[in-house]
Amino acid sequence: MKKSVILFFIAVCILPATAQDAIFTAPDYKQIEKNVRDSTSPFYYPSLLERYLAADSTLNTEERRHVYFGYVYQPKYTPADTSQYNNLLAEVLSSQSLHPDDYPKILSYADALLVEDPFNLRALKAKLLVYAQQNNVADYKKAAHQKKIVQDAIVSTGDGMSEKTPFYVIRVSHEYDLLPFLGFSFGGDDKVIKNGNYLTLGSNRFGVER
Repeated sequence: MKKSVILFFIAVCILPATAQDAIFTAPDYKQIEKNVRDSTSPFYYPSLLERYLAADSTLNTEERRHVYFGYVYQPKYTPADTSQYNNLLAEVLSSQSLHPDDYPKILSYADALLVEDPFNLRALKAKLLVYAQQNNVADYKKAAHQKKIVQDAIVSTGDGMSEKTPFYVIRVSHEYDLLPFLGFSFGGDDKVIKNGNYLTLGSNRFGVER
């Protein structure tokens, strides 16, 4: 499948309000592709990815956008979420209580997911859970910085309040994993309309349904 076929945006419209769309910028994929392929550009992808993997908190907004959206032009990119480690990780995390013996498995599955998708928010969140229990401050900070880089890149594209200001993501799972960061949970129903994916929300303190 050609990249041009799969480079679509997924809109997560969750708030029924008017947006100040001037503060958001949809990703310019053509420009991003040009920048991340140019070895003389400050957005050259190998350099940006190295900084992201090192959890470089000095990455600015454009660098965060380029490292996230620029990944679609890398050979390992796929928008699908078919990894066996998703179910394995979910199975361990579904336990009513986690035991220290579970921590190595959680970290192993999370690391495997991050090899396939360096921006997997679910995997990063799982690592944060373990590191917090282990009082591993250094690794906790690293995973937290990486998670924030991904979130910053996504929320810079929109607020999900209207079709004009959707969130753009590079993998389907990222739209669901973004919801907890925004204070929401998935309500169990989604619908594709005009290339945008609309998610229903669970009960929340904001009283928002979609």
